[in-house]
Amino acid sequence: MTTPIQERKLARHFELLDYDRDGYIEQSDMKMFAERICQAAGVAPTAPKGRKVMQQADMLWEMLHQSMDHDRDHQVSREEFVDAADMPSVMTEAIKLGIAAFEVMDQDGDGKISMAEWTKMDQRLGVDPAESRKGFGQLDKDNDGHLTKAEFTKGVEEFYRSDNASAPGNWAFGKF
Repeated sequence: MTTPIQERKLARHFELLDYDRDGYIEQSDMKMFAERICQAAGVAPTAPKGRKVMQQADMLWEMLHQSMDHDRDHQVSREEFVDAADMPSVMTEAIKLGIAAFEVMDQDGDGKISMAEWTKMDQRLGVDPAESRKGFGQLDKDNDGHLTKAEFTKGVEEFYRSDNASAPGNWAFGKF
């Protein structure tokens, strides 16, 4: 059963995914989400790293559609999306998309992303700049000014899987 904290986080994430603001996530919304990640990183969606982000977004959409689109209308409502917290396979695909996003954001290939890279991506996704900086600070456990892939991955996993209200990963998409 979805906990209240998971519901809040996924409702927040739904807002960012519903690109056309029609109250549903559709395949086109997932595509736009992935394209915005690529744009923030200055990577073409057709470049190798860009294709990976686009493919992971497609895989997440397929998992959402198959698992959560109960009425088969090719739309996932907010309620259906929040119910995804109880679907480990959906959460796994969402985490994989996050990891692909990290790889495209890590423009210099040094295995970490800077605050500037993070906030640029968040801005393209619609996250408030102050919330973006706060989220970065929450995830940067060693306070070195960079997120390693391990810090990022742990944060994304906490966002999608944890029901702990104090988990730093709750801030992965801004204030929840």
